[in-house]
Amino acid sequence: MGNVHVRKGEYRYAYHTDPDCPALNGKPETFVGKVEIPEEDAEAQGLKPCRQCKR
Repeated sequence: MGNVHVRKGEYRYAYHTDPDCPALNGKPETFVGKVEIPEEDAEAQGLKPCRQCKR
């Protein structure tokens, strides 16, 4: 498992393999940035894989 990208702050439901994913960078009114973390940590936080990311 490698690193994935997650949104900072609220409204986090998924982790992303594509740093340019529209689901990661969308909703500018709630977007406060993103951070790269290990996939295991994202899953431990209850986040699911994004269905929109290019693999």
